[in-house]
This record gives sequence, C-alpha cells and structure tokens, in this order.
Amino acid sequence: MSIVQTVLSSSHFTVMTQDCSYPRVNCGHGEGEPARFLLTRRGAFSIQVGNRTCLARPGQAVFLGRDVEYRVSHPDHRGCACCTDVWLEDAWLDGLGLAGAHAPACLDIQHDLHLQQAHVEMLLGMRGGPDALEAEEALLAVLDGLMHGGEPPRASNRGAARQVRRAQEAIVASPGENLGVDELARVAGCSPFHLCRIFRQGTGQSLRQFRVQHRLGTALGRLGEGEEDLAALACDVGFSSHSHMTDAFRQALGVSPSDLRDTLRASDLKRLHARLTAGRDARLH
Repeated sequence: MSIVQTVLSSSHFTVMTQDCSYPRVNCGHGEGEPARFLLTRRGAFSIQVGNRTCLARPGQAVFLGRDVEYRVSHPDHRGCACCTDVWLEDAWLDGLGLAGAHAPACLDIQHDLHLQQAHVEMLLGMRGGPDALEAEEALLAVLDGLMHGGEPPRASNRGAARQVRRAQEAIVASPGENLGVDELARVAGCSPFHLCRIFRQGTGQSLRQFRVQHRLGTALGRLGEGEEDLAALACDVGFSSHSHMTDAFRQALGVSPSDLRDTLRASDLKRLHARLTAGRDARLH
C-alpha cells in the first residue's frame, strides 16, 4: 500500500512523498514519466533497470532517466519505506551533469548524513507552504550537493558489486539485528575476508559503518516526522540504548537526537539554501 502526497508543484518540479508499506502491489513504472530523483527518508528498496539494480536507502539516492522502465522490490518485506520523489524537467539535467547521449538511465548516488539532514529539512520547509522560488532554490541546492558531493568508490567488477549489494540488502532487511560477518558472507556467497575487502572497495565503508549509517539515516527520517519517544526509536532502529544512539548522532552530526529534532521542527528554506550554497562556494575555492 502506497500513500502519495504532493508537497511542491511548480512549472519545473514536482516533489512528492511516498510512504510504502505492506502489502505492496505493482511496484514499478517508467513509460511516460519524467526524470526523477528518489531520496529515501527511512527504510530501503531496490530498483531494477534492465540488468542493473540500485539500492535506495538513507545515505544513497537513486536517479532515473525519463521513460526508463523499472521494477521495485523491498528487502524488508513487511517494513515501511518512505521516500521523497522529485520529478524534474529535462532542461535541468544539464546543470546536474545528467544530460546528453551518455546520461545514465539509472544511477545510485551515495551521500552523507549531513545531506540526509538537508533533505529532511527541505521537505519539512516545503510542507510549510513557502514561496515557489524559495522552494525551487532549496531543492536545486540539495540536488547540487547530491551530485557534487564526490564520486563514491565502486566495486571492481559486476560479480563483486552483486555480492556487495546482497550484503547491503541483508543489513537493511533486518535493521534491528546485528548480523555477523560470517552470516553476511553466506548471504553474499563469498568468504568473510573477501566480503570485508570488496565491501569497503565498493562503498568506502566497513560493514559496521554501513549498518550504523543506515540506522542513523532511518532515525533521522523519523525525527523529521516528529518522533517523541527517543528510547523507543533507538530500540526500533537497532541501537542498544538511547545513549548509544545519542553517541552515534553526536559522532556523525555533532548534535544529540533531541537537538536535531528541534532543528528540524524549525526548518527554514532560506537558511537551508544559504547553508548549502555556502558549502558549494567553499568547494569551488
């Protein structure tokens, strides 16, 4: 079952939230749809385009080209997957480096928790009914940060990429479980040593770092939804305690979950745009 809500509709962009939960039917489209970005707030889902599969999760967005046929599957069959679906005109693709004969039909784009926070702030700001130009500027700043945040590492070959994806899907399918390297290696179909090596090559993270980032990204999405019970949230996403989650947030973002929740409640698109633009200008110098 999917609940779709439009939060911005302008002459250039349409921004929708999609909350998908069990049971799911007819996941996938493509024909007649514009180019789009899918930014995950919590949960995860896989997108298959031809023989290529991308994993959309907190910390990894997916771009789909116009009229690209795709299918969606969910590693966590009964969990809830929530994403922000951004449709945009072809005219905007050139500035993002996604136009031309060699433009990808499907692209997974790794990003950090700071951009995950910006995504959630942007969505909350748009729900406040801002000026259309203000909303578009904030959206373009988020997409620019997404596309120019640095090229992530890649697995050395298609077989290794498939093994990395299997391990990723096993982790996101059981976010509350501490699956060991032996079990993840069995799922991936390789030795534990080989998995540890190719996983870092393919993602730039260790298996543990990936699991913690996924838990933090999912928790961040729920904080944006107004989660009140932080102890229950910590347990739900897989941390051993509230203090464990707090330490992880402080290490990743420099703030506690309660302070971050207050920041998200006061989301302002002008401040967000200024912050992201300042970061972009710093990169240029």
